[in-house]
Amino acid sequence: MGSEDRWGDGVSKLRVSVGRLDGWTVATLAGEIDISTVPGLRADLGDLVADHGARPRLIIDLGDVTFCDAHGLSALIGAHHTALRRGGTVRVVVPKGRVHRLLGVTRPTHDLEVHRTVSDAVTVGPDPW
Repeated sequence: MGSEDRWGDGVSKLRVSVGRLDGWTVATLAGEIDISTVPGLRADLGDLVADHGARPRLIIDLGDVTFCDAHGLSALIGAHHTALRRGGTVRVVVPKGRVHRLLGVTRPTHDLEVHRTVSDAVTVGPDPW
């Protein structure tokens, strides 16, 4: 999977780019994650987890995401749980900002491993909240 646009209201709302780094698949998202873009995002993340075989290792970089609602959070948690069932892991990269606040507020309801940079996600444990 390369770079792909998800459309809503006639304009590109979410862009997904995929690369590899030190044995990890890195999905870089840019734009808005909402009810109109989540179905495609779920499909993309499901494909990425499945493409890894038995032990998926996926980093989801939300650094260029400008909006994420509860539907988006659900898609991230779903990918994480699917990877765990397959013996793998999903790490989420979220710099300070609105999306980071969403994950912080909802922290008691999810067990996502959150990092501030892709480099940190590859090399270290989760950031303390």
